[in-house]
Amino acid sequence: MRKLIAGWSIFYSNNLIYLNLFVFCFALFALTNSGFDSSEGVFHYHVAVQIIKHGQLGFDTVQDGVFQVAPNGRSYAGHEIGNTLFLLPTALFNVILENILSRFISQETIEKIQQFILSFQAGVYVSLTATIFFAILRIGFSQATIHSFIATLCLTLTTYLWTYSRNLFDGVLCTTLFTFAFFLILRYRQTNNFKFLFGCFFCLGLAFITRISMILAIIISFIYLFSIYRSSLKTRFQEISLALFTLLPFFIWQSWYNYLRTGIFYKSPVQTAVYAESNALNGNLFIGMTGLLFSPGKSIFIYAPLLILSVILFKKFYKEHKKEAIYIAAITVLWLLLHAKLRNWYGAAGWGPRHLLTIVPIAFLPFAVNLEFIWQKIVLRIITILLASFGFILSLSSIISNWHFRMMYALQRGIATLDINNNFIWNFSQSQPIDMISGAYGNIVRLLTHAPIITIKDTYSEANEYASSTINIWSNSFLYAGVPWYLVLLLVSPLLILMYVSAQNIVRYQVKN
Repeated sequence: MRKLIAGWSIFYSNNLIYLNLFVFCFALFALTNSGFDSSEGVFHYHVAVQIIKHGQLGFDTVQDGVFQVAPNGRSYAGHEIGNTLFLLPTALFNVILENILSRFISQETIEKIQQFILSFQAGVYVSLTATIFFAILRIGFSQATIHSFIATLCLTLTTYLWTYSRNLFDGVLCTTLFTFAFFLILRYRQTNNFKFLFGCFFCLGLAFITRISMILAIIISFIYLFSIYRSSLKTRFQEISLALFTLLPFFIWQSWYNYLRTGIFYKSPVQTAVYAESNALNGNLFIGMTGLLFSPGKSIFIYAPLLILSVILFKKFYKEHKKEAIYIAAITVLWLLLHAKLRNWYGAAGWGPRHLLTIVPIAFLPFAVNLEFIWQKIVLRIITILLASFGFILSLSSIISNWHFRMMYALQRGIATLDINNNFIWNFSQSQPIDMISGAYGNIVRLLTHAPIITIKDTYSEANEYASSTINIWSNSFLYAGVPWYLVLLLVSPLLILMYVSAQNIVRYQVKN
């Protein structure tokens, strides 16, 4: 028992800084959460509830949203199961809560409480991503704690990762799993411990049954594994065998789940004609690449501007970390090519190029690893400050307002469409980022002057319209709903305290070391 307690004590002290980083990020994302989620992740949650309540993946009746009728006559989610698996604990908690509260309050009120709880899950994903990214810098690339912390803040606050901390788009979960897989394969290279190799491909397997495009990350990880020098064929055989056997259950599951839903083991519903408008790989590659890299409305460099410095500093990064640089370059190029070829490369009504979100933390590394070098160069320092400032303003604007609401508002005014010729993509003055920044400014003015809120016909509730027209965070919505200010303050204060204490602990750790 003493050994167990001593071991736990050592583990806790060694990882306390990562706990502080997670707490800091989660408190931040909880404070800036909107309190509701209208993304496709809500449908994944419905499947999770169905599993908890009835032990079934499908529904006897036709369902709205991403569901479609399978050959057996039942309705199943067209998307993969990964996001649903991670939503099971939340679904279980909400079902238990419903059973308790149903004796005292209405079902409508219970559903609002459940949706409020659900809305924080994406914040957990992004907090984990930030914590893992911090660990990659400190452990994988031997960066100082304070530099790692600043780089992590840049990742979370100057990119659209912040915006997606309140959206259960399954690409957010893939971002977490892929970042963790990269960290684990780095640790395997450093230690030769097979537990890290197993963990890496386990994460990649989970990512694959979340979005099948993650097969690209699996391929690149195998190439990276082959690039690691091994003195014996026996060790190489053990590595490949372990990786393949780790992935096998996920491939078996995906084949069975495909067959259940489409009748063809190798075809997911997202590859069928139903989803062709979004997922068909018959788009114009040149237009897609141009849009994802250079368009004023969907360029990755608009929504994660510090990636420009990753490009500038890539040569230096390559000289110092050749294998990791090749890994990052390979996944970035393949990911861009795949999603540029999609008919719906721009991500429809998403905020920015949402399909590229998954690779942002990995692509961010050439900048993050060179942060100390950047600060020693005046020109690079100025560029960093300017790019980070723009990224922060844009990200904050997307938190203040509601990108989906702004898009619907643009549709109502006739200045945007949902197709490839969308002004939100190609027209600079009416592009999505410019519209969001001007919309956020208008929201602040509206709040201060008590001007009328924006209304959109037959789309949003009055509460949603108010939040999207002022400050789109849950505390503001609570005040609008009549919750006393002192109760809201009581809920907000612990989060502010957690942010302050955890940030102080991180800085104090740097001073001690």
